[in-house]
Amino acid sequence: MRRGRRQPPPDLTSLFDVLFIVIFAALIRAAAVQHAAEAAPKPPPPPKPLDPASLQARAGIQVSERPNVIVRVAADGHVTEPAIATFLTATTDRENPVYTGDVCGFVHEHQPLVDLPRALVIIAPAVKLADLPHALYEGLRGDVDRCLQDHHALAVIIEP
Repeated sequence: MRRGRRQPPPDLTSLFDVLFIVIFAALIRAAAVQHAAEAAPKPPPPPKPLDPASLQARAGIQVSERPNVIVRVAADGHVTEPAIATFLTATTDRENPVYTGDVCGFVHEHQPLVDLPRALVIIAPAVKLADLPHALYEGLRGDVDRCLQDHHALAVIIEP
């Protein structure tokens, strides 16, 4: 009988080692993803809508406690109260005057004792806003924002 060289069976140890390492790495990665998902901050719940009646009551109290300063503006841009002045300046084009006013600056100049940040400036045009010249309409609407930004005052336009 011939004895041949027997070939040793293949060594599967290294194959099992590689397979173990791959599975172990996959498990570690899955655990890290799960941990990251659990640690992620949950979005805050949407804000609850506030009751309109409650908002109106709170706003009404805050506004009613402020001292009022009334600025009456004629349709041609002249301020009739508290002092005589004009917010429109004529240009070469008589049809399109330029707005040069600043309601809260005007109040500060003519009534320096008024504490504008605590006051409510009421802009009262003599006619409806739609009937005012365009420059005056845009200027007065811009003054509402300008009062808040420049003078920290609350201003509103009240139509007749």
